[in-house]
This record gives sequence, structure tokens and C-alpha cells, in this order.
Amino acid sequence: MRRSNNLLSDKLTLGEKLKISTYKLSIVIDKSQNTLILKGNEELLKTYTVSTGSNNSTPVGVFKITDKLIHPTWYKPDGKVIPYGSPENLLGTRWMGLTKEGYGIHGTLKPEKLGQQITDGCIRMRNEEVEELYGIITPGTEVTIVD
Repeated sequence: MRRSNNLLSDKLTLGEKLKISTYKLSIVIDKSQNTLILKGNEELLKTYTVSTGSNNSTPVGVFKITDKLIHPTWYKPDGKVIPYGSPENLLGTRWMGLTKEGYGIHGTLKPEKLGQQITDGCIRMRNEEVEELYGIITPGTEVTIVD
């Protein structure tokens, strides 16, 4: 909301007019093309290049965004905890979790690897682009992942 209203801070003043989006936002991730498509009322708004899972590890189906985190900590499958800022933390600057536990959309420390099927199943985006998407979507946004 801050970005779409060109606001410099989170503070509002009495009587200030705001633009509120009435779009029904949704996301489609195409694993074969390594693209994430942002839609508003079923119309294309923007396409992003992403990385998806190697060995078909990105799940196919319809999910929803469950949570959103800034500067996420990475909880590896082996139980190791990697804090934000560590060169070992692969999540970049943002995390948006899916209803499929352990899977989400996140940033990357290696933007040169985008467009490839190289993740453990999550969807990676350029940090600037995941920050943009993070500012637009809300928990409950539908995410459809197709082969």
C-alpha cells in the first residue's frame, strides 16, 4: 500500500486519501519455463524469471501464501539453523511460505542461477523482485504451480 500510494513512511495523516487495490491477485508458476506470473483478476500483470526444483522437486498443485517474512532465518531439513545474513542462508531477503509445508517463494544470493531447475523445491527470485512481490501479495493469495 505504501508503494502504490508513494508514501515515504508507514504513518498516515488524518484525511489522507489512499489508493486501495480491488484486484484479486493470484500467482502461476510454470516449472517448464521457470516463470512466475502475477495476475490481477486473471489478467497478466507481470512475469518474473525464477528457479524451481531440480529432479521435479517443486510440487504441482494449487496452494496459498501462508506467511511472509523479512530477512528470514533458514531452517534446513537437517535441523541446522542458518540466520539471515549468513553466506549459507539461501533465502535472500524475503520468504513467502506456501500451504505445502517447507515450500515457499524466496530471494536468492545467486541471481545468475535464475531460470534453472536447481533448487530443493522452493521458488527462487531475484531479491529486488521478491521484495516487489512481497509488497503486493497478502497471505491467502492463491499460487498455482504447473509442470
